[in-house]
Amino acid sequence: MNKVIGLRDVREEIRSGDTIVIGGGGLVRKPMALVEEVIRAGIRDLTVVSVLGGPDVDLLLGAGRVKKLFYAYVGFDFGGPGPNFRRAREENKAEFIEGSEFILISALEAGARGISFMPVRSGLGSDLLRVNSNLQKFVSPFGGEKLVAVKAIRPDVALLHVNSADPTGYGQILGDWFLDPLCAQAAKKTIMSAEKIVDTETIEQRFADTAIVKLWTSKVVEAPGGAGFTSCYPDYPADFVRLKEYLGHARSAETFNAYVEKNAAGQERRVS
Repeated sequence: MNKVIGLRDVREEIRSGDTIVIGGGGLVRKPMALVEEVIRAGIRDLTVVSVLGGPDVDLLLGAGRVKKLFYAYVGFDFGGPGPNFRRAREENKAEFIEGSEFILISALEAGARGISFMPVRSGLGSDLLRVNSNLQKFVSPFGGEKLVAVKAIRPDVALLHVNSADPTGYGQILGDWFLDPLCAQAAKKTIMSAEKIVDTETIEQRFADTAIVKLWTSKVVEAPGGAGFTSCYPDYPADFVRLKEYLGHARSAETFNAYVEKNAAGQERRVS
């Protein structure tokens, strides 16, 4: 089955109010072309799940498209915390539900397995149990150990970016896979952008690099440069000039609104 669609067609696959999980990590392989298309399409009131969030989540927050955020980290690595994230958090612009990376991974694992919660020890003795209603203490029926139940997260859509994909939905990642396979398994639908679309025979030649299998993939978008100013090893490094420009505009809501209009919400992105 050919799952290839155009970038503009992505807006038909996501609705306002959806829960989305985004792949990549920090400043590495973020699906910025897909995120920008979400903004361009006017999609809003999103619940976003972010284990290793970067400019993807920060951009959505700055554009006012997030209603609720499950997060462990949103930042720019050496560039510090996401400025829009910090401003939105301080001004209560959305609902923020904090967890550790392990807790969010456990929530996605439960979603991927089709169970209602995942039992963990993480969170015991911390304030996370006070501020996160998706965590509940319980006593194990097998031995009486005190544990934490992490409520499953089953996103409507996963947004991923890979180095190469074939039309049937296999996706190859040549660097760190991060949590992309788990995101794809947990979500009801996975939209995967790729630097290039290749034939299945090319995928099979290096099948060990196949992070995403076609069973998990709903749609494939060819988007050269689709990671934006984040890196997509070995195709290109992070663009620190554009990163600095982003951080400069994000210092205030007013200057960032102009940035969004120019770079994300305005003219249709070219992916030729």
